[in-house]
Amino acid sequence: MTGNRFDELAAARDQTEKLLRVIAEIGAGLDLDATLHRIISAARELTSAPYGALAVRDRHANLISFVHEGMDAETVRRIGHHPVGKGLLSLSLLDTPALRMDDLTAHPAAAGFPEHHPAMRAFLAVPITIRGAVFGNLYLTHVDEARVFSDADEMAARALAFAAAVAIDNAQVFERERMSVKWIEASREITTALLSRTEPHRRPMQLIAERACALTDAEQAIVLVPADPGEPGNPEVDTLVVSAAVGLPAADVLGQRVPVRGSTSGAVFKSGEPLITDEFRYPIQAFTDAGRRPAIVMPLRARDEVVGVIAIARGTEQPPFDESYLDLVRDFATHAAIALALAAAREDARQLAVLADRERIAHDLHDHVIQRLFAAGMDLQGTLARARSPEVADRLNRTLDDLQTIIEEIRTTIFALRSPAAVAGDFRHRIQRVIAELTENRDLVTTVRMDGPM
Repeated sequence: MTGNRFDELAAARDQTEKLLRVIAEIGAGLDLDATLHRIISAARELTSAPYGALAVRDRHANLISFVHEGMDAETVRRIGHHPVGKGLLSLSLLDTPALRMDDLTAHPAAAGFPEHHPAMRAFLAVPITIRGAVFGNLYLTHVDEARVFSDADEMAARALAFAAAVAIDNAQVFERERMSVKWIEASREITTALLSRTEPHRRPMQLIAERACALTDAEQAIVLVPADPGEPGNPEVDTLVVSAAVGLPAADVLGQRVPVRGSTSGAVFKSGEPLITDEFRYPIQAFTDAGRRPAIVMPLRARDEVVGVIAIARGTEQPPFDESYLDLVRDFATHAAIALALAAAREDARQLAVLADRERIAHDLHDHVIQRLFAAGMDLQGTLARARSPEVADRLNRTLDDLQTIIEEIRTTIFALRSPAAVAGDFRHRIQRVIAELTENRDLVTTVRMDGPM
């Protein structure tokens, strides 16, 4: 009797030492995925279970990740997919410290195993609760009918789950901080690229889409802006157009028009509020036809004005976006929109400076060059009146005509200089551009005369 008691105490001591060791091990790192694997390995070691898994759930109790150990790679490949949260995996353990069964197939919720899945019998599940919410459930199973989980196994698993909650919470905090730093760095990169004095980024919307797609581990990202470039902030905006796209079919998405009314992107543009969703109300070729998949739609807001919308979509097999992404993407989108507004303001200031310089040149041409040409013409006319030779008179007339042509060309140049750079597509410039295109690489000499503003 004494010997048996001694053996029990020795076994309990060994189990306690093992528990303390594995608890220290699972908290040794801050990488979330590695932490989850360490938890499963520790649970299998404590209970001698051949199989272990950890199912991670979102705030709506939906299964979003399934990490497992014990199956070889070939078996995993033949099964083909992770569980979707049915059967025993659908049970909530929020109010249950543990669920232990000698034969899991006898439970009413058991839904059987998929094809090629190894048979399992004894079952132990414990919840991992973080800040009052179930983060996920730890599952352990035996295959041998002679093996069952003991009270000691359950107590060890519950103690491990408590320690795992602390380790996971620390890893999540670290992951959030790490991601926050990445988003801040991306925002700074975009601001620097857009406001660079030496070489500002020529495709700012594309840069925003690329960084957002990479940071969210997404499959695609698109940026939509008002179809009329002068419309941002106009409450009457009725159409958005895809101005930038990232992903395999990016070329097919670019340029597509999306109505504000009746579309998910339009609703975010009008409300200015972000949205996490898994579907879009209006079809966008090569973007929404991928099927239902996790997506986040965020307004690009500069001060009180929404200048566009960014839509980010993951693959159908990827986990959905959780609420923690909202703040990260919102800050990123706000910084990007402000950088766009600052870049636009700087471009406006540059164009105003160019216009001022052009106005000065036009003023000098009018007040000095044309006046001097007029004076020269008057002198020639006076000389013409005194000319005796017909040949001299004819040459003076031709010179006067040339001076008049020069004056008209200078006036045309003055009107062109005084045209706002922002309306370089006005009628005058369009005529000149068309003529230049039609006569390019031809042995033709063209002269265009325009009088006054057009």
